Amino acid sequence: MIFEKDSYEETLEMVREYNPVLVIPANERGVILATKLANDLNLLCNPIENLDAMTLKDKMQERLAENGLRHIKGKVVRSLDEAIEYYDDESLNEVVIKPVYGAGSVGVRICLNRKEMIDVLTEQFDKDNSYGDEITEYVVQERIDGEEYIVNTVSNNGVHRITTIWKYKKQKTSEGGQVYDYAHTVNKLNIGEASLVEYAYDVCDAIGIKYGAVHGEYMVDDKGPILIEVNCRPMGVNLEAEFVDRISG
Repeated sequence: MIFEKDSYEETLEMVREYNPVLVIPANERGVILATKLANDLNLLCNPIENLDAMTLKDKMQERLAENGLRHIKGKVVRSLDEAIEYYDDESLNEVVIKPVYGAGSVGVRICLNRKEMIDVLTEQFDKDNSYGDEITEYVVQERIDGEEYIVNTVSNNGVHRITTIWKYKKQKTSEGGQVYDYAHTVNKLNIGEASLVEYAYDVCDAIGIKYGAVHGEYMVDDKGPILIEVNCRPMGVNLEAEFVDRISG
C-alpha cells in the first residue's frame, strides 16, 4: 500500500521505483491518475489524448457522434438560464441532469418537465459531486426510456471481449434521483442483446479504448442500444469475488 504524494511528479517517481507492469484504475476517481502514470511510464495503456472522452459525460457522447454512432443529444450548461434556453430551443420534454464528471449516480436527476428541471438545477448547482468537488457544470440530456444494461468489457491492443452483462432496474426517488432496485446477469443473448454487444465494442473503438476494463451503462429501446456513459475501470467493488466468479466463470 502506497499513498499519492502532494504533487504528480513526486507520485510518478515513487511509482516508477516499483517498476510496475501495469497501472490499473480501481474506481472512477483513479482513471485520470492511472492513465497519466501508465503513459509516463511507457506501459500498455490508453492514449492520454482520449482521457476527456473516457471521463467527461459530454465528451464521450461527442465522440460517438463523430464516429457515426447513436448518441444522446445534450449540452453542458453553467447556469440555470443556459439550461432553460437549451430546453426551449430543442423543444425537449423529459431530460436527465448529470454532473459533467462524477460517478455512482450522484447528482443525476430525471426531470419529467421544464419545471422539474428548473427546480432540480436551482437546488443542485454548486453542490459537491461524489468526489467532494464543487459542481459548476451540468449536462442536460434528452431522456432515453428503455431497458437498462451494464456491459463490462476488457480490451487488449484494441481487441474487446465481454466479461459480464447485467440487466438492472432503477427506481426514481421523490427528489428525482435514482436508486437500484435489482440487477440480474445476462448469460444467454437474445437478438436485441447481441446487437448491444456489437454496439458496446463500437463504443470502445470510438472512445479510443486500447487496453483495460470498461464498465459501460447502456439503454435499449425500440431504436436499439444507446450509450448512457462509459466508466473506464472495472465494475464497482460491492460484490464478493467468489460470487462474481460463479457468475462469469
